[in-house]
Amino acid sequence: MIRPAIQLYTLRDLDEPLTKTISRVSETTYDGVEFAGFHDQSPETIATALDDSDLEPVGAHVGLDALESEYDAVVSEYGTVGCDRIVVPSYGTDGFESTSAIAETANHLSELADRLADDGFRLSYHNHAYEFEAIEGDSATAYDEFVARKSDSLELEFDVGLARFGGVDPLSYLDRYADDISLVHLTDTVPGDDATLHVDLGEGVLDLDACVRAADDTGAEWLIHENGLTENPAATLESSAIRVGELLDSA
Repeated sequence: MIRPAIQLYTLRDLDEPLTKTISRVSETTYDGVEFAGFHDQSPETIATALDDSDLEPVGAHVGLDALESEYDAVVSEYGTVGCDRIVVPSYGTDGFESTSAIAETANHLSELADRLADDGFRLSYHNHAYEFEAIEGDSATAYDEFVARKSDSLELEFDVGLARFGGVDPLSYLDRYADDISLVHLTDTVPGDDATLHVDLGEGVLDLDACVRAADDTGAEWLIHENGLTENPAATLESSAIRVGELLDSA
């Protein structure tokens, strides 16, 4: 059964140390957290907070530039907290604008996945909305072309809300690429306006029940909620934990 986690970027505006935020998450029904940096706290301190909170580090969003220019530090820091999955949160539109660019992107990330695998880590790619545009007049999307060209070592973190914002049916993609998806981002959205790229669960257009059932059917390990645009992170944490729990119970 897929398990619930939250992307800590959702809670970045809480006026407290990350260790306090981790403790706050532990008071909900979430089982894990996904990192977006350590907010100037040491990996050792974060590791202790995770142990005290009994939460699992399910992954870490690390920008491609930082991952490449500070590779040894990234591996060391996330190894210290017991987080063995790195997620590239974005590659940029240029990497998906043509079949040749997509091939280069897939090869680049696949090589990086192989390097990380040698150090005991897994690499996933997290989609945004731009990957779902049709490519060069073809019926396939840039995302389809990317998955066809990547190696088996590169996994997918599939964001259902951003896929829907990009104009595709996330359910069909969850089914199509089930073997490649190890993490699912559960986001809700209202397409057409960047201000509603993320909304609280139930305030958007997603069929959340169907998305969670489909996510569970992929065999993915974690269902990770994110709302990067929330204006009330504490309330979003509480309400999302309840809603995600209900969705998983009925999946």
